Amino acid sequence: GAVGGLETRYQQVSGNLRNFAEQEYLDCVYEGSRNGCNGGWPDDCYTYSKNNGGRLAATADYKYAARDGSCKGSSKPNAMVAAKIVVYSSVGRTLSANIEALSTGSLS
Repeated sequence: GAVGGLETRYQQVSGNLRNFAEQEYLDCVYEGSRNGCNGGWPDDCYTYSKNNGGRLAATADYKYAARDGSCKGSSKPNAMVAAKIVVYSSVGRTLSANIEALSTGSLS
């Protein structure tokens, strides 16, 4: 999912493996428009982080509840201190496009 790919890339860039809060994405990305627990798109999650200063909380600060709730992202500490989401790109669906993308980053 979106968070696993993000944790991998964060570790590649910063050298630190972080456990980021899936719950922040569930609560905040689709707030008021749909149920995030019924699925979503990684690029929507990355757009949320990018539009909020590149942020995402740590799981320790924004516990996983396994259900949608109200967005509390702005009240939680930002765990993305060594790197921020400022840009992301979609990757083609072919095997060669995925292999090329993996040579410079992670996939979600």
